[in-house]
Amino acid sequence: MSDLKNTDHMASQYELESNVRFVMLNSAQQDDEISLIDLWLVLAKRKILLFTVMLVFTAAGLIFSFSMPKQYNYSTAIEIGAMSYGTSGQPVYIEKPSSLLAKIKQSYIPLMAKEYLVLHPEFEKMPDIKVKLEKNSNIIFIDLKGQEDYADVYIELLNSLILKIKQDHQRVSLLKRKDLELSENQFKNEIMMLKEQEGLLVSQNKRLDTKKVLLENRIKETGDFVKASTKIKRKAMREVGTEGQAISLMMVDAEIRKNRNTLARLEEQLQITLENTREINSNKLTENHRKQLQTNEELERLVIQQNNLLETRAITEPLQSLKSVGMGRIIIVVVSFFAGLCIALFVGFFAEFLEKVKKQATTA
Repeated sequence: MSDLKNTDHMASQYELESNVRFVMLNSAQQDDEISLIDLWLVLAKRKILLFTVMLVFTAAGLIFSFSMPKQYNYSTAIEIGAMSYGTSGQPVYIEKPSSLLAKIKQSYIPLMAKEYLVLHPEFEKMPDIKVKLEKNSNIIFIDLKGQEDYADVYIELLNSLILKIKQDHQRVSLLKRKDLELSENQFKNEIMMLKEQEGLLVSQNKRLDTKKVLLENRIKETGDFVKASTKIKRKAMREVGTEGQAISLMMVDAEIRKNRNTLARLEEQLQITLENTREINSNKLTENHRKQLQTNEELERLVIQQNNLLETRAITEPLQSLKSVGMGRIIIVVVSFFAGLCIALFVGFFAEFLEKVKKQATTA
Protein backbone atom coordinates (compact mmCIF):
# COMPACT_ATOMS: atom_id res chain seq x y z
CA MET A 1 0.00 0.00 0.00
CA SER A 2 2.84 2.32 0.88
CA ASP A 3 4.58 1.53 -2.43
CA LEU A 4 1.44 2.41 -4.37
CA LYS A 5 1.22 5.83 -2.71
CA ASN A 6 4.85 6.58 -3.50
CA THR A 7 4.31 5.66 -7.13
CA ASP A 8 1.29 7.98 -7.45
CA HIS A 9 3.22 10.79 -5.80
CA MET A 10 6.17 10.45 -8.23
CA ALA A 11 3.84 10.38 -11.25
CA SER A 12 2.06 13.52 -10.17
CA GLN A 13 5.36 15.28 -9.53
CA TYR A 14 6.69 14.30 -13.00
CA GLU A 15 3.51 15.61 -14.65
CA LEU A 16 3.88 18.90 -12.79
CA GLU A 17 7.51 19.34 -13.96
CA SER A 18 6.54 18.56 -17.57
CA ASN A 19 3.82 21.20 -17.47
CA VAL A 20 6.30 23.76 -16.12
CA ARG A 21 8.82 23.02 -18.89
CA PHE A 22 6.12 23.29 -21.54
CA VAL A 23 5.00 26.65 -20.19
CA MET A 24 8.61 27.93 -20.13
CA LEU A 25 9.27 26.74 -23.72
CA ASN A 26 6.05 28.28 -24.95
CA SER A 27 6.97 31.52 -23.20
CA ALA A 28 10.43 31.54 -24.84
CA GLN A 29 8.90 31.03 -28.28
CA GLN A 30 6.52 33.90 -27.65
CA ASP A 31 9.46 36.09 -26.61
CA ASP A 32 11.29 35.22 -29.85
CA GLU A 33 8.25 36.02 -31.93
CA ILE A 34 7.86 39.29 -30.14
CA SER A 35 11.57 40.12 -30.70
CA LEU A 36 11.35 39.47 -34.45
CA ILE A 37 8.18 41.52 -34.65
CA ASP A 38 9.85 44.31 -32.73
CA LEU A 39 12.78 44.23 -35.12
CA TRP A 40 10.48 44.43 -38.12
CA LEU A 41 8.56 47.29 -36.50
CA VAL A 42 11.82 49.14 -35.91
CA LEU A 43 12.83 48.69 -39.55
CA ALA A 44 9.41 49.83 -40.73
CA LYS A 45 9.53 52.80 -38.40
CA ARG A 46 13.01 53.84 -39.60
CA LYS A 47 12.49 52.99 -43.24
CA ILE A 48 13.06 56.55 -44.42
CA LEU A 49 16.35 56.70 -42.55
CA LEU A 50 17.33 53.27 -43.87
CA PHE A 51 16.54 54.12 -47.47
CA THR A 52 18.30 57.47 -47.13
CA VAL A 53 21.54 55.88 -45.87
CA MET A 54 21.40 53.16 -48.53
CA LEU A 55 20.71 55.74 -51.21
CA VAL A 56 23.60 57.92 -50.06
CA PHE A 57 26.08 55.03 -50.13
CA THR A 58 24.83 53.72 -53.47
CA ALA A 59 24.99 57.20 -54.98
CA ALA A 60 28.48 57.66 -53.57
CA GLY A 61 29.50 54.35 -55.16
CA LEU A 62 28.05 55.42 -58.50
CA ILE A 63 29.79 58.78 -58.38
CA PHE A 64 33.07 57.17 -57.38
CA SER A 65 32.86 54.48 -60.07
CA PHE A 66 32.21 57.00 -62.84
CA SER A 67 34.67 59.61 -61.57
CA MET A 68 37.51 57.17 -60.93
CA PRO A 69 39.85 57.08 -63.98
CA LYS A 70 40.22 53.72 -65.66
CA GLN A 71 43.43 51.85 -64.96
CA TYR A 72 45.20 49.94 -67.71
CA ASN A 73 48.04 47.47 -67.57
CA TYR A 74 51.27 48.32 -69.44
CA SER A 75 53.55 45.33 -69.85
CA THR A 76 56.54 43.91 -71.68
CA ALA A 77 58.73 40.80 -71.52
CA ILE A 78 62.53 40.61 -71.74
CA GLU A 79 64.43 37.53 -72.88
CA ILE A 80 67.96 37.28 -71.49
CA GLY A 81 70.52 36.55 -74.21
CA ALA A 82 72.75 33.46 -74.31
CA MET A 83 76.52 33.50 -74.90
CA SER A 84 77.03 29.79 -75.48
CA TYR A 85 75.68 26.34 -74.73
CA GLY A 86 77.05 23.78 -72.31
CA THR A 87 77.85 20.15 -73.01
CA SER A 88 74.33 19.16 -71.95
CA GLY A 89 72.78 21.72 -74.29
CA GLN A 90 71.86 24.13 -71.52
CA PRO A 91 72.35 27.79 -72.50
CA VAL A 92 74.91 29.92 -70.70
CA TYR A 93 73.16 33.25 -70.24
CA ILE A 94 74.81 36.65 -70.43
CA GLU A 95 73.62 37.16 -66.87
CA LYS A 96 71.87 34.87 -64.44
CA PRO A 97 68.12 35.57 -64.53
CA SER A 98 67.96 35.84 -60.73
CA SER A 99 70.84 38.35 -60.74
CA LEU A 100 69.17 40.48 -63.39
CA LEU A 101 65.89 40.37 -61.45
CA ALA A 102 67.62 41.66 -58.32
CA LYS A 103 69.47 44.31 -60.34
CA ILE A 104 66.22 45.59 -61.87
CA LYS A 105 64.47 45.82 -58.50
CA GLN A 106 67.33 47.26 -56.47
CA SER A 107 69.19 49.37 -59.02
CA TYR A 108 67.41 50.15 -62.27
CA ILE A 109 63.96 50.97 -60.88
CA PRO A 110 65.17 53.29 -58.05
CA LEU A 111 67.45 55.10 -60.50
CA MET A 112 64.65 55.45 -63.03
CA ALA A 113 62.30 56.70 -60.30
CA LYS A 114 64.55 59.71 -59.70
CA GLU A 115 64.85 60.47 -63.40
CA TYR A 116 61.11 59.97 -63.87
CA LEU A 117 60.11 62.43 -61.14
CA VAL A 118 62.58 65.01 -62.46
CA LEU A 119 61.23 64.76 -66.01
CA HIS A 120 57.59 64.60 -64.87
CA PRO A 121 57.13 66.88 -61.84
CA GLU A 122 53.34 66.65 -62.21
CA PHE A 123 53.50 63.16 -60.68
CA GLU A 124 53.88 62.80 -56.94
CA LYS A 125 55.33 59.32 -57.18
CA MET A 126 56.43 56.81 -59.76
CA PRO A 127 53.98 54.06 -60.77
CA ASP A 128 54.53 50.75 -59.07
CA ILE A 129 56.53 48.55 -61.45
CA LYS A 130 56.15 44.82 -60.89
CA VAL A 131 58.92 42.50 -62.06
CA LYS A 132 58.45 38.73 -62.20
CA LEU A 133 60.69 35.85 -63.26
CA GLU A 134 59.17 32.53 -64.20
CA LYS A 135 60.80 29.50 -62.59
CA ASN A 136 63.54 27.85 -64.69
CA SER A 137 63.14 30.51 -67.35
CA ASN A 138 65.18 33.34 -68.84
CA ILE A 139 62.16 35.57 -69.47
CA ILE A 140 61.41 38.48 -67.14
CA PHE A 141 57.94 40.03 -67.17
CA ILE A 142 57.57 43.72 -66.35
CA ASP A 143 54.27 45.53 -65.94
CA LEU A 144 52.74 48.59 -64.30
CA LYS A 145 49.28 50.08 -63.94
CA GLY A 146 48.29 53.59 -64.89
CA GLN A 147 45.78 55.85 -66.55
CA GLU A 148 45.24 55.89 -70.27
CA ASP A 149 46.00 59.63 -70.41
CA TYR A 150 49.64 58.90 -69.53
CA ALA A 151 50.05 55.86 -71.79
CA ASP A 152 52.93 57.46 -73.71
CA VAL A 153 54.77 58.22 -70.48
CA TYR A 154 54.40 54.66 -69.18
CA ILE A 155 55.48 53.11 -72.48
CA GLU A 156 58.48 55.44 -72.58
CA LEU A 157 59.33 54.38 -69.03
CA LEU A 158 59.28 50.68 -69.96
CA ASN A 159 61.31 51.34 -73.11
CA SER A 160 63.88 53.17 -71.02
CA LEU A 161 64.15 50.19 -68.68
CA ILE A 162 64.56 47.81 -71.64
CA LEU A 163 67.26 50.05 -73.12
CA LYS A 164 69.27 50.08 -69.88
CA ILE A 165 69.21 46.29 -69.67
CA LYS A 166 70.15 45.86 -73.33
CA GLN A 167 73.03 48.35 -73.08
CA ASP A 168 74.38 46.58 -70.02
CA HIS A 169 74.23 43.18 -71.73
CA GLN A 170 75.56 44.46 -75.06
CA ARG A 171 78.86 45.22 -73.37
CA VAL A 172 79.22 41.58 -72.31
CA SER A 173 77.95 40.12 -75.58
CA LEU A 174 80.23 42.43 -77.59
CA LEU A 175 83.29 41.13 -75.74
CA LYS A 176 82.12 37.57 -76.31
CA ARG A 177 81.52 38.25 -80.00
CA LYS A 178 84.99 39.80 -80.36
CA ASP A 179 86.52 36.78 -78.67
CA LEU A 180 84.67 34.47 -81.05
CA GLU A 181 85.80 36.52 -84.05
CA LEU A 182 89.43 36.31 -82.92
CA SER A 183 89.10 32.55 -82.48
CA GLU A 184 87.51 32.31 -85.92
CA ASN A 185 90.40 34.22 -87.51
CA GLN A 186 92.90 31.97 -85.72
CA PHE A 187 91.17 28.86 -87.03
CA LYS A 188 91.05 30.31 -90.55
CA ASN A 189 94.76 31.17 -90.42
CA GLU A 190 95.53 27.68 -89.15
CA ILE A 191 93.51 26.14 -91.98
CA MET A 192 95.35 28.35 -94.48
CA MET A 193 98.73 27.23 -93.11
CA LEU A 194 97.63 23.59 -93.24
CA LYS A 195 96.55 24.02 -96.86
CA GLU A 196 99.92 25.56 -97.69
CA GLN A 197 101.66 22.63 -96.02
CA GLU A 198 99.42 20.27 -97.96
CA GLY A 199 100.42 22.03 -101.18
CA LEU A 200 104.11 21.68 -100.31
CA LEU A 201 103.70 17.99 -99.52
CA VAL A 202 101.83 17.39 -102.78
CA SER A 203 104.59 19.25 -104.66
CA GLN A 204 107.22 17.14 -102.92
CA ASN A 205 105.36 13.98 -103.92
CA LYS A 206 105.27 15.19 -107.51
CA ARG A 207 109.02 15.88 -107.38
CA LEU A 208 109.52 12.42 -105.92
CA ASP A 209 107.63 10.98 -108.88
CA THR A 210 109.90 12.93 -111.23
CA LYS A 211 112.94 11.84 -109.26
CA LYS A 212 111.76 8.23 -109.46
CA VAL A 213 111.54 8.46 -113.25
CA LEU A 214 115.02 10.00 -113.40
CA LEU A 215 116.44 7.33 -111.10
CA GLU A 216 114.82 4.58 -113.12
CA ASN A 217 116.29 6.06 -116.31
CA ARG A 218 119.74 6.38 -114.75
CA ILE A 219 119.51 2.86 -113.37
CA LYS A 220 118.58 1.59 -116.82
CA GLU A 221 121.37 3.58 -118.46
CA THR A 222 123.91 2.52 -115.85
CA GLY A 223 122.76 -1.08 -116.09
CA ASP A 224 123.07 -0.99 -119.85
CA PHE A 225 126.50 0.58 -119.54
CA VAL A 226 127.58 -2.11 -117.05
CA LYS A 227 126.34 -4.82 -119.39
CA ALA A 228 128.18 -3.27 -122.34
CA SER A 229 131.34 -2.85 -120.27
CA THR A 230 131.10 -6.45 -119.12
CA LYS A 231 130.92 -7.65 -122.73
CA ILE A 232 133.93 -5.52 -123.60
CA LYS A 233 135.78 -6.90 -120.59
CA ARG A 234 135.05 -10.48 -121.57
CA LYS A 235 136.17 -9.81 -125.11
CA ALA A 236 139.30 -8.06 -123.88
CA MET A 237 140.12 -10.93 -121.57
CA ARG A 238 140.12 -13.29 -124.52
CA GLU A 239 142.38 -11.00 -126.54
CA VAL A 240 144.84 -9.90 -123.87
CA GLY A 241 148.35 -10.21 -125.22
CA THR A 242 150.20 -6.99 -124.68
CA GLU A 243 150.78 -4.82 -121.66
CA GLY A 244 148.61 -2.05 -123.11
CA GLN A 245 145.71 -4.40 -123.53
CA ALA A 246 146.15 -5.52 -119.92
CA ILE A 247 146.06 -1.92 -118.72
CA SER A 248 142.94 -1.28 -120.80
CA LEU A 249 141.35 -4.36 -119.28
CA MET A 250 142.12 -3.08 -115.80
CA MET A 251 140.60 0.31 -116.64
CA VAL A 252 137.48 -1.35 -118.02
CA ASP A 253 137.23 -3.47 -114.88
CA ALA A 254 137.57 -0.38 -112.66
CA GLU A 255 134.92 1.39 -114.67
CA ILE A 256 132.60 -1.59 -114.31
CA ARG A 257 133.07 -1.65 -110.53
CA LYS A 258 132.44 2.09 -110.38
CA ASN A 259 129.27 1.81 -112.43
CA ARG A 260 128.09 -1.12 -110.36
CA ASN A 261 128.58 0.94 -107.19
CA THR A 262 126.70 3.78 -108.83
CA LEU A 263 123.95 1.36 -109.85
CA ALA A 264 123.69 0.00 -106.30
CA ARG A 265 123.52 3.53 -104.90
CA LEU A 266 120.84 4.51 -107.42
CA GLU A 267 118.81 1.40 -106.65
CA GLU A 268 119.15 2.16 -102.92
CA GLN A 269 117.85 5.67 -103.53
CA LEU A 270 114.99 4.32 -105.61
CA GLN A 271 113.98 1.43 -103.38
CA ILE A 272 114.76 2.77 -99.91
CA THR A 273 115.47 6.48 -99.66
CA LEU A 274 112.81 7.54 -102.13
CA GLU A 275 110.17 5.24 -100.63
CA ASN A 276 111.02 6.35 -97.09
CA THR A 277 110.67 9.97 -98.14
CA ARG A 278 107.39 9.17 -99.89
CA GLU A 279 106.10 7.35 -96.78
CA ILE A 280 107.09 10.26 -94.53
CA ASN A 281 105.34 12.70 -96.85
CA SER A 282 102.28 10.46 -96.97
CA ASN A 283 102.13 10.37 -93.16
CA LYS A 284 102.55 14.13 -93.02
CA LEU A 285 99.82 14.54 -95.60
CA THR A 286 97.48 12.25 -93.63
CA GLU A 287 98.19 14.18 -90.44
CA ASN A 288 97.65 17.41 -92.32
CA HIS A 289 94.25 16.24 -93.56
CA ARG A 290 93.32 15.14 -90.05
CA LYS A 291 94.26 18.54 -88.63
CA GLN A 292 92.36 20.31 -91.39
CA LEU A 293 89.26 18.23 -90.68
CA GLN A 294 89.54 18.85 -86.95
CA THR A 295 90.13 22.58 -87.43
CA ASN A 296 87.20 22.83 -89.84
CA GLU A 297 84.97 21.13 -87.29
CA GLU A 298 86.14 23.58 -84.63
CA LEU A 299 85.48 26.44 -87.02
CA GLU A 300 81.99 25.14 -87.80
CA ARG A 301 81.20 24.86 -84.09
CA LEU A 302 82.50 28.37 -83.62
CA VAL A 303 80.33 29.70 -86.44
CA ILE A 304 77.30 27.91 -84.98
CA GLN A 305 78.11 29.45 -81.61
CA GLN A 306 78.31 32.88 -83.24
CA ASN A 307 74.98 32.34 -84.97
CA ASN A 308 73.42 31.16 -81.70
CA LEU A 309 74.77 34.10 -79.75
CA LEU A 310 71.48 35.65 -78.68
CA GLU A 311 71.26 39.26 -77.66
CA THR A 312 69.03 40.33 -74.80
CA ARG A 313 65.82 41.59 -76.36
CA ALA A 314 62.26 42.61 -75.68
CA ILE A 315 60.01 39.77 -76.78
CA THR A 316 57.16 42.23 -77.10
CA GLU A 317 57.28 45.98 -77.21
CA PRO A 318 55.55 47.69 -74.26
CA LEU A 319 51.82 47.47 -74.87
CA GLN A 320 48.67 48.75 -73.22
CA SER A 321 46.07 46.17 -72.23
CA LEU A 322 42.89 46.17 -74.31
CA LYS A 323 40.62 46.18 -71.26
CA SER A 324 40.87 48.20 -68.09
CA VAL A 325 42.03 46.44 -64.95
CA GLY A 326 40.99 46.70 -61.32
CA MET A 327 37.48 46.82 -59.86
CA GLY A 328 34.73 47.38 -62.41
CA ARG A 329 31.94 49.90 -62.01
CA ILE A 330 29.29 47.26 -61.34
CA ILE A 331 31.36 45.71 -58.55
CA ILE A 332 31.91 49.12 -56.95
CA VAL A 333 28.17 49.89 -57.03
CA VAL A 334 27.23 46.47 -55.61
CA VAL A 335 29.79 46.78 -52.81
CA SER A 336 28.54 50.29 -52.04
CA PHE A 337 24.94 49.05 -51.93
CA PHE A 338 25.66 46.25 -49.45
CA ALA A 339 27.89 48.49 -47.37
CA GLY A 340 25.06 51.06 -47.26
CA LEU A 341 22.60 48.31 -46.27
CA CYS A 342 24.73 47.19 -43.33
CA ILE A 343 25.37 50.72 -42.13
CA ALA A 344 21.69 51.63 -42.59
CA LEU A 345 20.63 48.73 -40.34
CA PHE A 346 23.14 49.79 -37.73
CA VAL A 347 22.03 53.43 -37.90
CA GLY A 348 18.34 52.45 -37.68
CA PHE A 349 18.78 50.28 -34.59
CA PHE A 350 21.11 52.80 -33.01
CA ALA A 351 18.54 55.58 -33.55
CA GLU A 352 15.85 53.38 -31.94
CA PHE A 353 18.17 52.69 -29.03
CA LEU A 354 18.79 56.40 -28.49
CA GLU A 355 15.06 57.11 -28.62
CA LYS A 356 14.31 54.49 -25.93
CA VAL A 357 17.09 55.80 -23.75
CA LYS A 358 15.68 59.30 -24.10
CA LYS A 359 12.16 58.10 -23.17
CA GLN A 360 13.40 56.28 -20.09
CA ALA A 361 15.34 59.36 -19.05
CA THR A 362 12.21 61.51 -19.49
CA THR A 363 10.03 59.04 -17.55
CA ALA A 364 12.51 58.88 -14.71
